[in-house]
Amino acid sequence: MKILFLTNSFFNPSSDERAALIAEFGDIELTTAPASSYPIELLHDAEVIVGFPKPEELIHAVRLQWLQTPSSGVGQYLDRRLFAGRDVIITNAKGTYGPAIADHVMAMIIGFNHHLFRYHDQMKDQIWERYVPARDLTESTILIIGFGDIGTNLAERAKAHGLHTVVVKRTEAMKPDYVDELYRYDALDDLLKYADHVVLCAASTEETEQLMNASRLSLMRPSAYLYNVGRGSLIDEEALIEALRGGTIAGAGLDVTTVEPLPPDSPLWTLANVLITPHASGLSHSNSGMIFALFMENLRRYRAGSAMRNPVDFERGY
Repeated sequence: MKILFLTNSFFNPSSDERAALIAEFGDIELTTAPASSYPIELLHDAEVIVGFPKPEELIHAVRLQWLQTPSSGVGQYLDRRLFAGRDVIITNAKGTYGPAIADHVMAMIIGFNHHLFRYHDQMKDQIWERYVPARDLTESTILIIGFGDIGTNLAERAKAHGLHTVVVKRTEAMKPDYVDELYRYDALDDLLKYADHVVLCAASTEETEQLMNASRLSLMRPSAYLYNVGRGSLIDEEALIEALRGGTIAGAGLDVTTVEPLPPDSPLWTLANVLITPHASGLSHSNSGMIFALFMENLRRYRAGSAMRNPVDFERGY
């Protein structure tokens, strides 16, 4: 079995991890190359690829049976016509980023609520001026849109901080103890009117394309904040800019944008009520190790012919 590792900042197994792989599976041939500059010839014989191959080059991976991505999002690989074989399995890295992203969101919420970003800006001019938070976190409502790995971890943290925690998800489910209210997407418009912090954690699908458009932004409170740690496609960015400029909402924390990197001429860079982070919310020193452990478990299942973790449904898009 020929396995190709395409490494990047998220996935770069150590020499000990690679040695453990070879020790457990003695019949494999492992090749490692950087995802940014691998020779296309490496795709030809790989039965398994872990990493981010260029979508337009996948047609050359004529022996590919399984692609394990180091991310949860797999939108660039959802067209089966990209693959030489039509039965290729894709598994994603769901479950490896949720805790870090949830921590990142809570940091943004606390930062806006306690004026930490404003205080940091004041330091440049040595301004000693204080501001009272509009409300305590324990008096606030968080609306989490999407209840997968990220949404689940965020709900647990939000509840621990005393926020009234409301979740919207695609399908019906039992409400866990750390969620106060749980609804389906069709309740979203009514719920937006009551939320102080609205967080987008949903997958990018046709159903969620520009989920937060001008109409829904207008339903939010003028004192409310919008956060996006899902995908840039979840927001109508032009409508968001207008809402931020006009005071329709109080501010936004964006870890993802419609175009990445965010273009230098985007007004989002200069709006005082916006925090931009460069798609970095999931970064953690433990990323690579968790993804490698997930791959090892899936490789055992793949060899045994049993169900694998995190299989991607091409129809649903995640």
